[in-house]
Amino acid sequence: GGQCSMVPIWNFDEFYITMLTNSPLDIFKQFYSTCLVIFSVVIVTALMFTENTKVAADAHPVVALVTMWLGILWMSMVEGGQCSMVGLPPIDRELYKESHKITYQITSLGHRGDNLDRY
Repeated sequence: GGQCSMVPIWNFDEFYITMLTNSPLDIFKQFYSTCLVIFSVVIVTALMFTENTKVAADAHPVVALVTMWLGILWMSMVEGGQCSMVGLPPIDRELYKESHKITYQITSLGHRGDNLDRY
């Protein structure tokens, strides 16, 4: 049979370095923000399953829940892409031309002319 190799999903060294370089105020703000997001999701989910939202009342609470999570995932992808488009212009594109070919193609188009300003 084939060999199985473990690929680390999380780099704990970078996590601990990040945690050590953040100020206590930054850590508190991140914790507080995470708690607010969790609270909001719980409240909205509870409203869906008691059919207090239009989609849950007209269709089914599961449809509303799936729609909400698809929207959250879609928005996270859009925000991640936006951060990349704004954050990558100072980086020489030749550095990631071979390793990240799709990113190279996207940034070549997105950073041409005034495309980024119009975005």
